[in-house]
Amino acid sequence: MTAGGAGTTQRFVLLVALFVSGALSMLSDLLSLLTDPRNTVGGCALAAGFNAERNDPANVLAQSTPAYRTCVDHHVGQWKLLWLPLTATALALLLAVLLYLLIPRWKGRGSRVVTLQQADVVEWLTDLAATGTLRRTPGFVVDPNAWFSANAVVFGRPGRYTVRLDLGLVKLFHQDRSAFTATLLHEFAHIRNRDVDLTYLTVAIWRVFLLGVLLPFVAVNGWMLSTGDPAPALVRNLVLAAFMVVLMYLTTADVLRTREIHADLDAVAQGADATYWTRHGRRRPVRRRAASLLRTHPDWEVRVAALADASAPVAVGTLPMLLTGVSVQLLGYLVTFTPGLNTYLPGLLADPGVWPAAALATAVGGTAVWRSVVHAPSASAGPSGLQAGLWLGVGQFGGELAVSQFLGNQWVPGFPEAFLLLLLVVVPAAVLWWTAGCAALFAGLPSGLRAVAATVTLAVTGMAFAWWYGWWQAAGTVLSGGLPYSADSALAFLNDGFAPADRLPPSATAHAIAIGTVVVVSLASQGWGMWLTAGLWIIPLAGLARRPRSAGTACGPLFGAAAGLGVVAVTHRAQVWIWHDLQPLIPSLTVYTGGLFAILLCAAVGAASAATWVSRGDAAVATAAAGSAMATGLAVLLVVNGTDGCVRPLRTVHSGCELAADGDWQVLALFLPELLAVAGMAAVTASLPIAFLARLLRTRHVLARSRTPWPREVRLVCVVAACGVLASLCAATYADRRSTSDRSDRAGFDPLITDLRKSPVSQRYLGRQIWAWGYFGGARLIGAYEQALADIDRSVQADGSVDDTAMRRGCTDLLRTIDRAEAYFPIPASAEQAVWSAVLSSSRASAQDCLGTLPVADWKELRPVLTALNPPVDPVAALFDDLVELTKPAGMELRDG
Repeated sequence: MTAGGAGTTQRFVLLVALFVSGALSMLSDLLSLLTDPRNTVGGCALAAGFNAERNDPANVLAQSTPAYRTCVDHHVGQWKLLWLPLTATALALLLAVLLYLLIPRWKGRGSRVVTLQQADVVEWLTDLAATGTLRRTPGFVVDPNAWFSANAVVFGRPGRYTVRLDLGLVKLFHQDRSAFTATLLHEFAHIRNRDVDLTYLTVAIWRVFLLGVLLPFVAVNGWMLSTGDPAPALVRNLVLAAFMVVLMYLTTADVLRTREIHADLDAVAQGADATYWTRHGRRRPVRRRAASLLRTHPDWEVRVAALADASAPVAVGTLPMLLTGVSVQLLGYLVTFTPGLNTYLPGLLADPGVWPAAALATAVGGTAVWRSVVHAPSASAGPSGLQAGLWLGVGQFGGELAVSQFLGNQWVPGFPEAFLLLLLVVVPAAVLWWTAGCAALFAGLPSGLRAVAATVTLAVTGMAFAWWYGWWQAAGTVLSGGLPYSADSALAFLNDGFAPADRLPPSATAHAIAIGTVVVVSLASQGWGMWLTAGLWIIPLAGLARRPRSAGTACGPLFGAAAGLGVVAVTHRAQVWIWHDLQPLIPSLTVYTGGLFAILLCAAVGAASAATWVSRGDAAVATAAAGSAMATGLAVLLVVNGTDGCVRPLRTVHSGCELAADGDWQVLALFLPELLAVAGMAAVTASLPIAFLARLLRTRHVLARSRTPWPREVRLVCVVAACGVLASLCAATYADRRSTSDRSDRAGFDPLITDLRKSPVSQRYLGRQIWAWGYFGGARLIGAYEQALADIDRSVQADGSVDDTAMRRGCTDLLRTIDRAEAYFPIPASAEQAVWSAVLSSSRASAQDCLGTLPVADWKELRPVLTALNPPVDPVAALFDDLVELTKPAGMELRDG
């Protein structure tokens, strides 16, 4: 058994990734004091409309525009904001590698050890190393000062390992050969499993991070806190630093303890006497649990228990999952909110911390759960993944409390919205629950096919984590920090773009549909979400084709039929509104979207019911039931929509039976992609609490598996048909969304949601925003606009003639200024921005007419252009005066550019 079986290598990678991301984030903050002492980056954000008074989704969107990046490039520069911190982090890593190379020299210095001279011992050790399948025999040295201890330690580099033996251990060669052999086989296992390299590299990185990054960061933030106002951000920086110290130490100690246990298992597998550990376990005192967590070696009773437990190598421990959850949450936060990465990488990688966090959560948590299920003893039911997922979620909950990004610039969260933080526990648990269910389906496959199934399943697990992290980083933290929207604002969002006569009037039904629509649109912001839904459904359906039908699978068609009835009922209600109550067509068709929510509800209830009808809450059957119910309900919806008018109680648009045209699918095409992007995760998450209760309250099947299963061929045909329908539907909606969507590809937010949620700002803060807008380019644009108009006026001579060259240059300069103004930030005050936009639009048309009219012989040929550009009251001068007044509450003066 190798140490890789415990997933400790992946956890080492996660630990190193956390070191690197923490160093990059903290070094970015420290270097910004030198490269951007006036906080120009913050000024660009302020000019873009960033609202530090609230944790607003508009803040994310404001810092994702080309105008913001242009402002940062011009006033700071990419090399200062991105490449300088990256270079400093790379230097820190190089320093850690250098320290890693020097540690063996320090441990093997001549003043501490001497070469082992006893020929018989050296010869025996050489033979033992050969039988232990080591590629190269290590060197052997003795610590002559260790008279009363009998331990051994390995140090060195790949290909140049050295085993240091205590003098007391050398004496055991003749006194207790079995103990001597067990100790050396244990150390040889460390060499074979590459523990030495990973251990000393982690120690080196930790020391460099602690001394070169963490201490300066704490010192600077402590000084800023002591000399200024106790801002929440500074306090949280110090809390985060302390939290990272504890986290790094506990994680390192836990990983090292795990590798010690696996070295024990390898040593016994190579022929070591297991009673050696038993004898030590009797002599050593039992330490308290808290003290044991701080040690890098496990207690002897833990090591003895691991040797006696056949499932120990693949068991998923509570502490590893807890620490992994914290580490992943911190990693995603640090990478996503590092200024340089946040500014320059979103175009390539969406939120830069989402996919690395998802990949590492999958590599550690998903892989551990898969192995624990596949290698579980056949006599047991196998782990369900619930416990591992819940502890992973608890860790993410703790990590979120440590960084407190949901608080924004506030000290305490709002209630009851803060209860959304519980999703941090529930969603990761649902993902690993699903992973465990799929692993149970494929556990009996041959190793080659099982590896393929593991790859595909864990890829979907990674997508699920990415979907969750992306939404949480951009939207979840905002929603949990304060009231997201009211029912009236949600209804206004739904009615946006419709004529007043076509808008949905306020009512309980309208408010429910509007709120549900906003929630679904928020959750469906990732364009690839429907592929995640397809994976969550198709993989368990494919796995279920291998085993007899269980009672839980009947939930899919049953609740699919219920969804179909819901679609029929909603359609009939729309028919009554349109043809009997003579309500406007558009609002009535909006009610028709309630059928989609009926399908989603029935799919979630079907999944939950399947989870209760199968022993231990079978995730595979639950998600397969949700997929079947969704497919059945959507099939009914497509039939009803395609045959509109053929059935009198269900007609909505057409009075007679005729084939559906392209326009008849608009409502469905608008909402179906959003529904599919959310349905998979919604069904799995909604059924998790029921499955958890089912696991707690019973130990036997509620309904036994069918004694007369369907023939294998029938199951295969049904599964292939269902998977084909789901895949085709997801592919069609994805292609339609890609061709029609003009929303941002960045995960987690939507411009429509941002407009809905944008919070008002105080007059003082609005004044600061307008001042920043003018300081970083707005005032210069206004000045350039006025200058271009003056140049156009001067091109007209006193005798009425026109200097064509000067006029052409002036109109061209005016167009260029308008282009720059439209590419710049909008004015933070909406009324003033409306005036500015109207001026720019009118002036663009006039400047284009000017260039099209030239050359001219007399200024009268340009009279319409000149009149439009020079109205009796200068709107730009009046606009600038208004902006000056708006900056006064902030105590700032906006100057003409």
